[in-house]
Formats: sequence, structure tokens, C-alpha cells
Amino acid sequence: MRFRVELVFEEIVANIVRYAARPAGETHVEVLLETGPDVITLTFDDDGVAFDPCSRAAGSSADVPRPANLDEAPDGGFGLLMVHRTASKMSYRRTADARNHLTVELQAPTRSP
Repeated sequence: MRFRVELVFEEIVANIVRYAARPAGETHVEVLLETGPDVITLTFDDDGVAFDPCSRAAGSSADVPRPANLDEAPDGGFGLLMVHRTASKMSYRRTADARNHLTVELQAPTRSP
């Protein structure tokens, strides 16, 4: 579970820094981590450029061609795909005060007795 939380955190924050941050001025990012018995929820809130990650790479690799081998694999382009495949639920909204609000829910794996 720790790996999954770190993956989602790193990919989403990296995308905010790379793509949502405004070139001139500051971009503010807040991250909230909530834990429950069976679920961990990460909430990302930023004042960057509008972007809905839920509408991109929605669990399929249709937008990203599969390389024949690692030498042909592009650098990057798989982050949102990994987040979609890791998350049990994702939701995005652009707030009235022009903020991106993304919630990513990670379901704890079921344990065998």
C-alpha cells in the first residue's frame, strides 16, 4: 500500500509542477492524506492551469503506444496510466475559485485469513 500511495503522490505532484504551474508567479499546492481501515484517500488542490486527469488515460493504454522493448520505450507518458490503474476511484472538479481539486482513493488489498 505504501508503494501505491507514493506512486500516486509523486505522479500527481510531478504533473502539477510540470504542466499546471504558471510560468510567471507562484503555484500553490495542498495535499491531504486521509487513512481509514480499508482505504487511503489523497486529495490534491492547486491553483494552476485547469487540467482534468480523470479524462486522460482512463485506465487504458489507448493513448500510449506499447513499445516493442525498453530501448524503444519513451521517457514518460505513463504516469497517469499508472495512477488510473492503481486507484480504486478518482474524481476531479474545477472549483469556482479557479482551483483544481483531485481526489484519488486507494482501496487496501484484501487479506487472506
